[in-house]
Amino acid sequence: MLLQRFISASIALPILVLMIWFGTGTTMALIAAASVIGIREFHRLAVRAGPTPVLFLATIGGVLFVVDAGTDFNFTMALITGLVLAPLFLLLVLGSRERFLSDWAWTLAGVFYVAWTLSHAVRISRHADGREWLLTAALLTFAVDTGAYFVGRLIGRNHMAPSISPGKTWEGAIAGLAVGIGASLAVTAGFGLPIGAWKAVVLGLLIGIFGQAGDLAESMIKRAAGVKDAGGLIPGHGGILDRLDSLIPSVVVLYYFLTYGLG
Repeated sequence: MLLQRFISASIALPILVLMIWFGTGTTMALIAAASVIGIREFHRLAVRAGPTPVLFLATIGGVLFVVDAGTDFNFTMALITGLVLAPLFLLLVLGSRERFLSDWAWTLAGVFYVAWTLSHAVRISRHADGREWLLTAALLTFAVDTGAYFVGRLIGRNHMAPSISPGKTWEGAIAGLAVGIGASLAVTAGFGLPIGAWKAVVLGLLIGIFGQAGDLAESMIKRAAGVKDAGGLIPGHGGILDRLDSLIPSVVVLYYFLTYGLG
């Protein structure tokens, strides 16, 4: 399993770094592809849990969120309105009366949880030093996950949420926060990003908290669906959502941190 993970990561990581480094266009393509696959995985989880979301509307809406984030068309409000109303009307006419509300809610949950959140990565790519900031989010998320995992395995005794994710411990979570803060100081300095030390500490802490919360949220969704992995696209890693569970909240946190925190 570890060898599979290493081989998959060795192939995927250079491709991801290059796509981010080439700018907003390739980042849009990367995020659009991840959104489409992620929404399909979310649809699979929803069906396993009972509801039947409107997959094609969620997929179209997800791609449009990415396009909106990467261009100057600025149709966010119209898109949100359409995404709320279109599946509502379609399910009223064609959907199951018994599952109407849950089908509608899971349709919206899929597109907003996956594509709306990931579209923040495209918005970051348009920011000054956007490539470096996106790589910072990825590196910090990886550092937090790695620190929490290994410390939890070595000395973890107090389980954080045994009914949701039995392997998560408070010792690992605290270690993840500490590693996230240290990584934030090192990475932002290494990239020469315009951020002071105390703001780097805050950023590392926020990504540490919300990244681990995202991991737990994904575990709750998978438990509701009765599955271990969201998909099987990446050997040794599961699906796209299994790899993005911590990164999704991290890019959202970073976007609003850049928008409001750096002033």
